[in-house]
Amino acid sequence: MKYLTTMLALIGNTPLLQLKKVASNIPANVFVKLELVNPSGSYKDRMALGMVEAAEMGLTWNRRKLKPDGTVCDASAGNTAPALAFVCAAKGYRAKLGIYKPMLQGESTRLKITRAYGAEVCECPPPIRYMPEDVWKRLQEKEKNLSWIVAGKMFMYELERDNPDVLWVDQIYNKYNYIAHMKMGYELNEQLNGKIDAWGCSIGSGGAFLGVTLALKKKGVLPQTFGAVPEKSEVYLEVQKNEAKKGEFGLSRARQKLVDLMGLKKWQTEKSIIEEMLEMGYPDEVFRASDEEARDMANRLAKEEGIWCGMSSGANVLAALKVAKRMKKGQNVVTVIVDRRDRYLGEWPNEIYVV
Repeated sequence: MKYLTTMLALIGNTPLLQLKKVASNIPANVFVKLELVNPSGSYKDRMALGMVEAAEMGLTWNRRKLKPDGTVCDASAGNTAPALAFVCAAKGYRAKLGIYKPMLQGESTRLKITRAYGAEVCECPPPIRYMPEDVWKRLQEKEKNLSWIVAGKMFMYELERDNPDVLWVDQIYNKYNYIAHMKMGYELNEQLNGKIDAWGCSIGSGGAFLGVTLALKKKGVLPQTFGAVPEKSEVYLEVQKNEAKKGEFGLSRARQKLVDLMGLKKWQTEKSIIEEMLEMGYPDEVFRASDEEARDMANRLAKEEGIWCGMSSGANVLAALKVAKRMKKGQNVVTVIVDRRDRYLGEWPNEIYVV
């Protein structure tokens, strides 16, 4: 007899597909890692499992260990939430996921999936809970957008601080996020026999990008690296700033200002995955994609390749094709099909590109 005893065993070991039609006029080979076949439907299953298993061993920022009947919490734009809910369901933990109000578009499909796994979904409080309203009103637009993220982190920090049964995994600062994604890099190395000339993907927390990059480096594979981000992403601005300072990197002035105003001291003493990534000199290049560009490519992937994927995947392939156009015949460019498109159906036909 051959059978599984847990759905968690299905995470990873995903297939690799060469794009034939979308990349038909490009000399280099373009490959996509089909992470949409992970059990909850995205590559974030890897991250969620890695962070939860690290928490079980007490490998957390405050050395708190996840209790057998404990609750895992984190703030999410809506994509990490289903993966954490799935892993917690499979392991028997409770999950409490905070969603940033600006990310809510009615009752999104991603939130329905999260709730179906038994997780509690709550709305993160507004920034004015943590700073005077008149101060918030004087912030620049970019600072206001960032303030929602900082407020969400403050909320998670409070949940953990006030309840010994709650553990905050904090995907943006948790190194077990990118450590979990290193396995994807090892899989890619084996699938292409180390012949990877360019690698990249969308950068949100930075976990998938950095994990794969470090795994390939350990195998002696040093491809050109590229990232993809939404058009107005802070990550793009930070990369530009990093280049201007010739490798020096610290918290953005806007984020540091908010950290100081709102008092999230954890962020004052630790480095985010993005900061670690940029200090290491990655990525070599970042491409911006609008919602429309990412959506159009996702549509093409469905119609021409039969790949039922979301907007991050569309942006990934868009960036990979741009890189591949510069490369020679026989060279290999690799990116990721991040997730399945059904989780965006509640927003169709105006889905947005978020990471």
